[in-house]
Amino acid sequence: MRVLLVVNWEAVSAIGQVVGAAAVVISLIYVANEVRSTARATRLETMRSLSDAINQFFRTVAQDAELADFFYRGMQDFGANKGGSLLRFSALVDYLFRIYEDMYYQHLEGRLDPRVWRGFEAIMRDMNAYPGIQAWWRSRSHWFSDQFCKFIAERQAAAGTPSLYGEGHSSE
Repeated sequence: MRVLLVVNWEAVSAIGQVVGAAAVVISLIYVANEVRSTARATRLETMRSLSDAINQFFRTVAQDAELADFFYRGMQDFGANKGGSLLRFSALVDYLFRIYEDMYYQHLEGRLDPRVWRGFEAIMRDMNAYPGIQAWWRSRSHWFSDQFCKFIAERQAAAGTPSLYGEGHSSE
């Protein structure tokens, strides 16, 4: 007895298309998860990098009493700096504002968690309350983009009275 096997090629083709479509959907889900994971890792690395940069700046100032006094005096009165002192203070503040600028643009690109950005922005606002920082900015803002200049102008307008280091607080 011979059995004749009839193959319905249309059915086989339909099954192949369904399996292929399922494989495409699974692949797309996998790729989407990988992209999200990579984007999250990039955001975390960006936040770590910027936190490290700002922490290193303040650590450097804090570890050297003479540098801390020098920086604080410059924050209070930019005009008190002359010659090499002006160069040194300007270099410190430029470094700080380059970190700020990087933070700002990373925030705009969505690479910073809003909670972390809030802390970075507070540092910028508080530092920008000091007359020496504001004077430095007026003399050097042309080194930065117009968009960042506008952002800093807004921070300086919102800064109020310097109080980051206890100024204006009674010691009672």
